[in-house]
Amino acid sequence: MLNSIYSRNTDALPAAATAQPQTCDVAIIGGGLTGVTAALHLAEHGYDVVLLEAETIGSGGSGRNGGHLCQGWPNDFHHISNQLNQHDADLAWQAGMAAVDMVAARVRKHDIQCDLQFGYLHAALHQRHMNELLAMQDEWSQRGYDKFTALADTPSLAPHINSKAYIGGLYDTGSGQIQPLKYLLGLARAATAAGAKIFEHSRVTKIDRGKQKTLHFDKAPSLTAARVLLCGNAYLAHIGLPEMTRRLAQVTSSVLATAPLSDNMIQHILPSRATVADCNTALNYFRIDADNRMIFGGRASYTNVNLGNVEADLRRRISAVFPILADAETDAVWSGRIGITVNRIPHFGRTDDDIYFVQGFSGHGVALTGLAGSILADAIRGDAEQFDILQSLRHMPFPGGILRTPALALGMAWYKLRDRLKL
Repeated sequence: MLNSIYSRNTDALPAAATAQPQTCDVAIIGGGLTGVTAALHLAEHGYDVVLLEAETIGSGGSGRNGGHLCQGWPNDFHHISNQLNQHDADLAWQAGMAAVDMVAARVRKHDIQCDLQFGYLHAALHQRHMNELLAMQDEWSQRGYDKFTALADTPSLAPHINSKAYIGGLYDTGSGQIQPLKYLLGLARAATAAGAKIFEHSRVTKIDRGKQKTLHFDKAPSLTAARVLLCGNAYLAHIGLPEMTRRLAQVTSSVLATAPLSDNMIQHILPSRATVADCNTALNYFRIDADNRMIFGGRASYTNVNLGNVEADLRRRISAVFPILADAETDAVWSGRIGITVNRIPHFGRTDDDIYFVQGFSGHGVALTGLAGSILADAIRGDAEQFDILQSLRHMPFPGGILRTPALALGMAWYKLRDRLKL
């Protein structure tokens, strides 16, 4: 798995200044956006926190994603609200809509230079997509969200995108983009400054359960903690709880970065530099970064094996949207794992012996992971209202048992066919 392009101009986290302790209040497993945000939140409130990352901060999906910063939840909100009373549904809605604001607030508070930029286009490839976007605008506006502008035809798209691939869209001034690794490492430095202890290359191999949890490692002495947060999402297969692993599917997603484009080229293809995602189930998503590179994602493997020629596939996708970029030079291609749930809603949970977890952001995690980390930290601190609401949501196991990966791939093949046929 090649390094993402983000690591080229991002300074790594300094090595821990002390040896790994043998006890702490809270142990956090996973150095992505969820775990680091939880560590920061808890350390700011005086907790003795140890965060353990098997590789390096940002080596997983949090430091390898497309950098899209999106409002709301990753599926239509009725999948959440239908399971809750009005009061709890309103709280869940407000939580989801606070996620982007939380990112912006942390960027300001900790002076994180991470290329935060707003302006997002949900692009419709055909009329069904446009109808779905208009329904989304109507639902959100009824809840007070006023940052959408409907672009009902191709000429309306012209201020934002020049492509014959789309018939319309929904422009959102409340969503945008970020350089995810810069943001994550900025949070990690803030967490360290607040007193959290972060240890890279500290893979947990086993957890002994009980009132006090003992975490075991290959080489380091064991660590005992009263409470444990599992924040590794799709990277926790070796220690994930059964109730987690049955309800999560790992998906390998790939991203291509072009060489820097000229300002004239960018003005031609994306005049407003909007961050863009289409409405297909297996969607394309892209943006122009601070160095004028096109960061284009859109190839997901639901079998996680035999990825084939990722670059060729992504280049075909870019050319289909922007034929003028057919000969654009490739700077880098990389892949990473994300976790999805059956209903595309994050799965929160807690065991009787105080192991907390959240997983399954379903490709919508740059903002929601930070929200989730804060919700986990608040639950530890005794304010569990949001956690309890989200934990109450039902999550079905993926069907298929040992055959669930082929079954998932087969199911996604149907949705991809439906997208191609514009049904």
